[in-house]
Amino acid sequence: MDTKMLNKAKPYILLLPALILAFLFAYRPFLRTIVNSLFNLSIIGKRLSFVGLDNYKRLFSSGSFQDSLSNTLRFTLYFVPTNLIICLVAALLANRKGKLASLNQICMFLPMAVAMSSAMMLFKMMFNPSIGIMNSILLVDIQWFNDPKAAMLLLVIAGVWLDIGFDFLLLVSALRNVPASLLEVAELEGANPWQLFTTLQLPLIAPTLLFVLVTSIKDAMLISAPVLLLTQGGPFRSTQTLVYQMYLEGFKSGNYALGSAIATVVFGLTFIVMLLLLRFEKRRVYYQ
Repeated sequence: MDTKMLNKAKPYILLLPALILAFLFAYRPFLRTIVNSLFNLSIIGKRLSFVGLDNYKRLFSSGSFQDSLSNTLRFTLYFVPTNLIICLVAALLANRKGKLASLNQICMFLPMAVAMSSAMMLFKMMFNPSIGIMNSILLVDIQWFNDPKAAMLLLVIAGVWLDIGFDFLLLVSALRNVPASLLEVAELEGANPWQLFTTLQLPLIAPTLLFVLVTSIKDAMLISAPVLLLTQGGPFRSTQTLVYQMYLEGFKSGNYALGSAIATVVFGLTFIVMLLLLRFEKRRVYYQ
């Protein structure tokens, strides 16, 4: 009897260290952040008085927060489809037989070998309007850090660079798991490459495509490091995102209550989007 009970409890015992670490370093700080957003906090983070939703009222009436929210949503709108299309096209090219397929794979994997901070420093030098090489290559005179539209485009380019390696790997793996026999039968029936993709490959890789979409939206909503290293929210707050404003309020200004409120809003927005995508998954995504 004791041995039987021990065997049943063994999986839970093995999971216990991971659950303890998750509670200490993920769930507990998350719950504290939500609670802190309802209080007035001191400069050292001590709760002074309960203020309810006052921090949220101040937040939503702030012009800076409205700009951050708008910039985050615009960046998500630009980044997610751009990243998805580029990764999918690159995966389709790499999945084809040919001499350039291996070169394409190497180019797509390259961003994974470069540290994010190093890559952003290189971006900052390359896109410098005075000494950078991008304007010379493109034969343009774009003020990447002084023009609001150009600065947002630069963030999208940086975001795609940071995500492309992992997303490309997932999509290539999904495409290579499509049964070759199905493709051969469709080709014998006279299907062209576009029909092969839309009727066979796309439905079969839909679960992976949905996962890439979810992670891309999550990365877009939480973007902060490229903003910090490239634009610092400028020019004129045109690239200031919600997480970057949370950094400014919570760590630079010491306003931990407002920073906690921003963090809670970011979580709420991301959670709502994920719920909508999961609802879409149940209706449109099919697993083998």
